[in-house]
Amino acid sequence: MKKLISFCSLILVCSAASAQTGIAFFKGSWKELLEEARLQHRMIFVDVYTEWCGPCKYMDREVFTDPGVARKYADQFIAYKLDAEKGEGVTLARKYNVGAYPTFLFLDSDGYLVHKAVGEREKTPFTQLADVAVQAGADRNNPGNLEKMFNEGNREPGFLRNYLSRLAAADLDNSEVLDAYFAAIPAQVLNNDSTLLFLARQVNGTRSATLMYLMDHYHLLSDASKAQVTGRLFEKLVRKGAGTAFTDRRLVEYNALLAFGKQLYGLNAGQYKFLNRLDLLYSTLVRDYSLLKKAGYTMTEKAFSVSIDSIRREDKRRYDKIMQPFLSGEQDSTKMPGFAEERKIVAQIYSREISDQLYTAAHAFAQLPASEKQALADALQWARRCNELMPEIKGLADLIQELEKKKDNKRQ
Repeated sequence: MKKLISFCSLILVCSAASAQTGIAFFKGSWKELLEEARLQHRMIFVDVYTEWCGPCKYMDREVFTDPGVARKYADQFIAYKLDAEKGEGVTLARKYNVGAYPTFLFLDSDGYLVHKAVGEREKTPFTQLADVAVQAGADRNNPGNLEKMFNEGNREPGFLRNYLSRLAAADLDNSEVLDAYFAAIPAQVLNNDSTLLFLARQVNGTRSATLMYLMDHYHLLSDASKAQVTGRLFEKLVRKGAGTAFTDRRLVEYNALLAFGKQLYGLNAGQYKFLNRLDLLYSTLVRDYSLLKKAGYTMTEKAFSVSIDSIRREDKRRYDKIMQPFLSGEQDSTKMPGFAEERKIVAQIYSREISDQLYTAAHAFAQLPASEKQALADALQWARRCNELMPEIKGLADLIQELEKKKDNKRQ
């Protein structure tokens, strides 16, 4: 009887093992995950995802379910799934500077990050990623080991420079480390071009004393040095920093970052366009009608000058270019989830681009008082053009009605 029971138990174990064909993700809190990793002395693999992320769903369906992938990750890691928009996932996604999905985090058994990768992968590259992460875990200079050394009090300038470069490579917040390095710089070289250039290359967030010093002394940089960091500073301090400050209604911080952004050397057309959009959103919020009109007319000047026929032709040109690999057989649309819906969107890329600018400006102008008759009349034209291009835009009919009513009514 005992043998029979043992044999039946073995069958159940084997059946359970064969049923588990995908990565087995740890169930529990982040604290419990870290406790388990320390107990087992194993690295941690974290899949950071969102519910709306298409590539995340692809990983769940096509990659995580693969038996070979599952064996590889079971051998090396404790696996964990983290929704970046729910519960403790919100704080953790911010801690690891996660801005795209999926993002894969690899931590040592103490919970320190040793490797980070962004974007979906096919089975073989994803399997190879595990080896890369294990190698990173064994590297004495991985971000996790350097963080431990920093927390233990290492403030040697060479160490700090190395740590900063590793944090930059992993796109992690380096404010505390950068401020420690900033505090150690001798006063006689603090304003040297090379020193300021290094600081500009390292700034990765808005919560540092170093950033304040850099903003105050940016004018001391040579034009050649400014040109080297314009793109980086714009992305970190304007697109991300000012954008987040505006969303969180930290408007004093927003104004300081935006003013600095407008001083950056050699901004391109796309960057000016983004600054103008921020001006429009800000002026709508604080009811600065002068700035609102200036930003609105700047936004729509080119967009409204393009004829409907030209927009349709550009839609077709872009659509044909994107679809060409599928029509030629170079790519297989059947392997792309949601391809049919994406195809509908691709058919009107330029129309959406133009409509977005016209609708955004028209919606902002709807806030103007009825005395601004010319501006309201212009906004009404923009909204009607949107209706010709993209009549399905939510709220467009109501916007047109509101603008018509306000334009014809001098007193409100």
